[in-house]
Amino acid sequence: MSLCALLSILVSQTVISRIGVELFVIALGGILVAFLFALASFRNTLVPFIIWIVAVCGFRFLWSVRSPILPDLYLDRMMLIWLGVIFMVKSVAERRALRGPYLPDVLILAHGVYIYVRVYVQDSQFLQTWFMSVAIPYSAYFLGKNIVDDNKKIRVLWWALIGLTFYYSFTAIAEKYHVYSLVFPKSILAAKELEFRGRSIGPFEQAAVFGTVFAILIPLHLYFIATVKAHLARLLLVICLLASLAGLYFTYTRGSWVAGIAGLACTVYMNRRRFLPIVAPAAVAAMVLAVFVLGLGDDQFAKERVENDDTLGSRVGTAVTVLRVWRDHPLFGVGFFHFNSVRERYLAPVEAPFLGTITFTQFRHNPIHDIYLGPLAEDGLFGALLQFALYFWVAKRVISMYRSRSADDHFGQYILPVAAGMLVAYMVGGLAFDYRYFSVMGALFYMMVGIVAGHRHTESENVPS
Repeated sequence: MSLCALLSILVSQTVISRIGVELFVIALGGILVAFLFALASFRNTLVPFIIWIVAVCGFRFLWSVRSPILPDLYLDRMMLIWLGVIFMVKSVAERRALRGPYLPDVLILAHGVYIYVRVYVQDSQFLQTWFMSVAIPYSAYFLGKNIVDDNKKIRVLWWALIGLTFYYSFTAIAEKYHVYSLVFPKSILAAKELEFRGRSIGPFEQAAVFGTVFAILIPLHLYFIATVKAHLARLLLVICLLASLAGLYFTYTRGSWVAGIAGLACTVYMNRRRFLPIVAPAAVAAMVLAVFVLGLGDDQFAKERVENDDTLGSRVGTAVTVLRVWRDHPLFGVGFFHFNSVRERYLAPVEAPFLGTITFTQFRHNPIHDIYLGPLAEDGLFGALLQFALYFWVAKRVISMYRSRSADDHFGQYILPVAAGMLVAYMVGGLAFDYRYFSVMGALFYMMVGIVAGHRHTESENVPS
């Protein structure tokens, strides 16, 4: 022990003489934090999983390691690597088997590998996009299924997501009313000036992404309002729900509005007895506040966004063009992210049933704007069937669990309706927005798919207090 102490003193003096006392203290603090975090990670993998999800949901910029040779490591990537290491070590040490059923795992693995091979063979410059839009969401499925494996863990995870919605709402409202001193990070302000003037864009710096994330997360409020017993906490959650609805509105994205309504409607429908008494007065309160307090009834910008049919026409034209591309490449498509490189071949006007003449001005500069027709054109029937088969399996799984739930089934009565609402919001939002440029929507969706897929009925008695 004395020899170790002597060596420690000598090493400390040498380091201090080279970097100074201040940096030495910071380094010691960093080592201590890293040690405690590693200890917490091995004790409970839910800790690094939540940090990873929070990083994906807009906070990847908090910590990064830049390298001129290797790829930049942002917080979400570093946490994903750390999670993979921890999960493998614990699985081997504890001889823990992966959770079934395995059909969705097979579909996800087959689809991910298929897209990777296409990218690697055709154009490796899209490997980064493949990682963001395929690898991260599918990792969220696998880790969510095998880590968030009981009701208490789901509740803890959802509390973290509620904290995110509070930050999102606060930021969206501050953006709307130009309280720029409260907007964080400041890069949001620069992005607003470039492209999204007048719309709240959040840490994603994209209004449609911000709105879709709001739409996916809003149903979480109903779970906590219905299960939290403290009156003050319930009041704060109701306020947070109203603020989230305002934040969704301030993105001025019609597809996100529809997705949010669809997600809430699905959640309420699946547990009308508990959730309808929450949503009905909240909807009335939201309308009263919007019209008589905030004056949104005279919101000219919202009217311009709703009445603008240019984007709708261009997206219809793009959808028709996507189908034409798929017609010429039916089985394997033109390749991942290769639609933009071939659309110039389809400049000739085309007559579409019920739509009239579609001209090239309606689609020439538009990328794919959905998650359904786009895969047909780029991944072909083979890739699209793998993706759609997973959607079908999830819908069947949710319906089966909903029909077989009992009155004392906490998961079936409270968690499943909210999870279904989040899944529906994602699916509806995907009708008007291509998620592949961002990982957050896919991560949230596939994480919930993993939680629903991995749930076992014997865990339904595990009701959080």
